[in-house]
Amino acid sequence: MRFWRDLSQAARRLRRNPAFTTIAVATLALGIGGTTAIFTLVDAVLLRPLPYAKPNELVTIKDDLRAMNIHDLGMSVPEFEDFRDRSGLFAAISATWPVSSNLTGGDRPERVESMAVSPEYFGMLGAAPQLGRVFDARDRVPGFAQAAVISDGMWRRLYGGDPSAVGKQIRLDSDLYTIVGVMPASFRHPGPTLENGVDVWITAGFAAAPFPNPPVRGQRILPGAIARLKPGLSLAETQHRLDAFAASLAAQFPADYPPKMQWSPRLTPLQEDLASKVRTTLLVVFGAVVCVLLICCVSIANLVLAKAVGRRREMAVRRAIGAPASDIVRQFVSESLLITVLGAACGCAIVALTAPLLPRFVPMELPVNEIGVNGPVFVFALAAALITGLIFGLIPALPALRIDVIAGLREGSRGSTSGAHQRLRSALVAAEVAFSLVLLAGAGLLLHSFWNLLRVDPGFDARRVVLANLWLPVPNDPAQARYGTPQSRNALMREVLRRARTLPGVEYAAIGVGNSTPLLGFNKFSYAPEGSNLGPGERPVGEAAFVTPDFFRALGVRLVAGRFFAESDEGGNPVAIVDEALARLSFHGQNPIGRKIGTGRVLQWATIVGVVGSVKSQGIEAPDIPHLYFSAYQRSNVALTVFLRTAAPPQAMVDALRREIQSADPDLPVFGVRSMESVVEQALAQRAFQLRMIAAFAAVALLLAALGIYGVTSFWVHQRSHEIGIRIALGADAGDVVRMVLRQGVALTAWGVAAGIVGAVPLSRLLRSLLFGTDFFDPATFLGIAVLLFAASLAACYLPARRATRLDPLEALRSD
Repeated sequence: MRFWRDLSQAARRLRRNPAFTTIAVATLALGIGGTTAIFTLVDAVLLRPLPYAKPNELVTIKDDLRAMNIHDLGMSVPEFEDFRDRSGLFAAISATWPVSSNLTGGDRPERVESMAVSPEYFGMLGAAPQLGRVFDARDRVPGFAQAAVISDGMWRRLYGGDPSAVGKQIRLDSDLYTIVGVMPASFRHPGPTLENGVDVWITAGFAAAPFPNPPVRGQRILPGAIARLKPGLSLAETQHRLDAFAASLAAQFPADYPPKMQWSPRLTPLQEDLASKVRTTLLVVFGAVVCVLLICCVSIANLVLAKAVGRRREMAVRRAIGAPASDIVRQFVSESLLITVLGAACGCAIVALTAPLLPRFVPMELPVNEIGVNGPVFVFALAAALITGLIFGLIPALPALRIDVIAGLREGSRGSTSGAHQRLRSALVAAEVAFSLVLLAGAGLLLHSFWNLLRVDPGFDARRVVLANLWLPVPNDPAQARYGTPQSRNALMREVLRRARTLPGVEYAAIGVGNSTPLLGFNKFSYAPEGSNLGPGERPVGEAAFVTPDFFRALGVRLVAGRFFAESDEGGNPVAIVDEALARLSFHGQNPIGRKIGTGRVLQWATIVGVVGSVKSQGIEAPDIPHLYFSAYQRSNVALTVFLRTAAPPQAMVDALRREIQSADPDLPVFGVRSMESVVEQALAQRAFQLRMIAAFAAVALLLAALGIYGVTSFWVHQRSHEIGIRIALGADAGDVVRMVLRQGVALTAWGVAAGIVGAVPLSRLLRSLLFGTDFFDPATFLGIAVLLFAASLAACYLPARRATRLDPLEALRSD
């Protein structure tokens, strides 16, 4: 009964102070809403178990060459079969290979994203279809089976959600597949894809056409595999046994696994593998928003303290007539509880509005089905609200318990209670400044890193470059391939380039074959410079791209020595171009022009005709990787990327480029049409997200700290108006008064900056993996942040200082 009476009285008091209530609720809604919104993302990506059966048993298998610090090398089919059939370590294992496919037979050709997997894939994940069936033993064949399982999105896009789609046929890369099942909308492939979500799953044994037959152990055509551990085997024990099994394979096939390369298969829990790229980012962003929540708590506590000063007489009267201290504490807590409830409700509304926007920050390979308020998120929001309410409810109550009753009964007196309030408010503001410095330091370090990245030369000029992708169909029967010969592929490339060059404003047109787009990764290749005696597994690994002659001109890659490719190279001896990194590592400063370089298990030699500048292929922050370039007319492929350098804006060329490419072969879908600048933006997207989030929270923290300094300084001026009046009456000028007031704010800021640096330096270590070109303790950044805080402090103190200079000494003396 007493509890409800306290709440009723608190509600009346809050209604009588609408300005205070609005500010407090809005501040709390910002803190709790922002923290809970980010926690929904943390919960979905890092905390929530993957949506598969017994997800703790699922692992990824990837190959490393530890001696060369090369990770995720890829896996050969014989090696995969050894892991599956001979190791005895896995309950199930499936290869995973994302690939583009041409979907034809409809009104127009369409590029779809396919995932080639083993028949065990769906059973291993414990995934059931919403219609039909998934792959099973009947689909186990050496090459591709004729069964296909499609996604819910593809089912609705092509068939309008018609259940009769099961049993119908689709044509992928000229081959017919029968749809045997439709996956639910909630199912997502647990791993990397090419561009978007998977549209269709197909299954293969990877041991017959169109794959090498018989499989070659030295050809690592499989990107990797997912496996389920045998029941009762821990990850550590399985890894130990896998290491022993790998050692036996290395002894059995020394030519494929040279001891000096230290080949090692690596097991990683599936959830850890999926979240590894974003874990640090999410935790840093979550830490930043928790810091903002703490600042919000301190700000509200300061507001409540300021409000409590006006209630000193009320508190003194209640203590004088015998009210116990618990009543006063309960009064403050009841008010804080109501504010917390209102703030938490508004915060939940913020979460409901922002949660649908959060998935855009989640990489496609993360199987996050739903981001929103669930049980753990609700518990977190409730805990955050309760802790927040206790913090800003109890802090103001503590000075009230020590109130001087006699001084408090003299309304307007500036007794000990005012001093206690002022000291506590000053300490709280210093804490706000300290928290703000921590956030600002993080934002400053990330900004410095981002600036360093923008200054990195990627080795190409992305301005006014537009690109488009094509995929030439690869039928399961190579004899049926329309573009199965180098001559047919070269003829298509020449026709596409001819048409592209007719577009107005085109300066250069080129084609890259395979993975040839900078920042998106080239193809890995082992190579051997002329005179090398290294065996197949001992050769250095670089990246290779196959390009037409104008590739370097289209992308603005500089020529260092020699020449670019020429059209006449098609019928001549094999030629190659190397970059500066490879020339430096393999030829040790000697001129590589005219020397030979070999690639492949059985070395295929090419004569080096040019040296070009190093291009960033794996990311702007990645170190320079040795690159080889070969003439696309001498080594063609089925994945094509068209590059145009234009005098016109790239956006104006998109439709025209798509139309001209399509006119060369109407059955080829054109996809991924975009500017090269957008590729650069995508490469920086995660770092830009980190910077935006931390900078936004830091800006809020700075504003709250400045408001706190303003409030405390204004209160200090009010409390000492009598003293200021005396000083003015005795001849103090405006400058003296301003300096006295500013010293108050500067002193608070100095204490906060000192405490903030003590906390920020060790916390900044957590950002190490996110920094580029700067250390976690960058003196220039910390000095700049301190200057910014002092500037904000002076700005916040200026208005109270100006107000103090306008005090009428007689009024100030009379008011005491």
